[in-house]
Amino acid sequence: MGFRTILASMRHRMLGRAGSAPPELLSPEERLVRDYDLYLVDLHDEIPALVPQRDAMRAAWRNGDFEAYQRAFETAQASGTITESGRPLYSLVKEWFVQPFLDLPDGEAAAPAHVDMLAPFRAFFLRSPSAFSAATYADALRATAFVQRGTAYRHLVSAQRWQSYEALLKEADDVLDSHADPENFSWRMSDYRRAASEGDLEKFKTRFERVWLLDRYNIDVCRAHARMIMPRWLGHDAQDLENFARRAAELTQDRFGLGFYALIQQANTDVGDHELADTLCDPDMAKRGFEDLLTRFPAPSVMNLYADMLEWMNDTEALADLLETRFRVMVPQIWYGDTRSEKIAYLFATLLEAAEALEARRAR
Repeated sequence: MGFRTILASMRHRMLGRAGSAPPELLSPEERLVRDYDLYLVDLHDEIPALVPQRDAMRAAWRNGDFEAYQRAFETAQASGTITESGRPLYSLVKEWFVQPFLDLPDGEAAAPAHVDMLAPFRAFFLRSPSAFSAATYADALRATAFVQRGTAYRHLVSAQRWQSYEALLKEADDVLDSHADPENFSWRMSDYRRAASEGDLEKFKTRFERVWLLDRYNIDVCRAHARMIMPRWLGHDAQDLENFARRAAELTQDRFGLGFYALIQQANTDVGDHELADTLCDPDMAKRGFEDLLTRFPAPSVMNLYADMLEWMNDTEALADLLETRFRVMVPQIWYGDTRSEKIAYLFATLLEAAEALEARRAR
């Protein structure tokens, strides 16, 4: 059941023609919304002060104005602004601009749409060749290549799709190498990303370190890196992630406290069938890290990340405390699932579990 459906049903039952309906007829989700005064905010709506910049980037995409995007990105990067969500402003600028491309589905049926949407990236690169436009186009090519390849085992991928995959990756490399500039952050990031598919952990880590030196406080880079050094991808074992999380927390403690430890370990929750016991995560340190974050970066997404982490750790009592005292805004994009509906369903299931724990406390 979607959030709008839940709210509409609740309003109809409690305020409309059926306003006299007894509370017990409300669904569990409706009661949860009512009892804890919950409401929903989309990720890119959560910081009202940034809405004008967000809308400007959306308009720039519609107009094919990649130059406006480049100016906004580079201005945000030069400012060093860290937003209320703990993320660098330039990361949000990029997401706002390329959201239509990011929102394309990953399935085989979506491959033609990905190829078609490469056209404005290519046009930008051809009319304004630079390290920035090369990185922007190369990233889009690489994303499209992996959609062409799909997630099947190599022997199950058709020869035509594999050929397209390899051709797109080669074009991405050629574009990126045509305007190499190791001092340009966007170019350096794209160069780092391509190392992920080369299968060499040490090379991948070396390129990450070069990127990280350009912005030590970029949590997005660190969280993406955390996923790739897990054992199911490039990592040797759980120690790789634990060592990285602790080092990152130490190097960023002046602005984030233990926040980087918490957010890097939270990347574990995005991996299916991956439990706390499969990691070396210190739950108490992670919780302290989220408390440090909330005092510095009070955006709703941070609270949702905290709740998601507690659910993954099976810490129902701490999750219940959060729901009872502080959790009020739901940000669906934070939660696990392939679709918006799946994410909202997972979110509600988590909060209902916390509510049951609170009811059990009160019944004692």
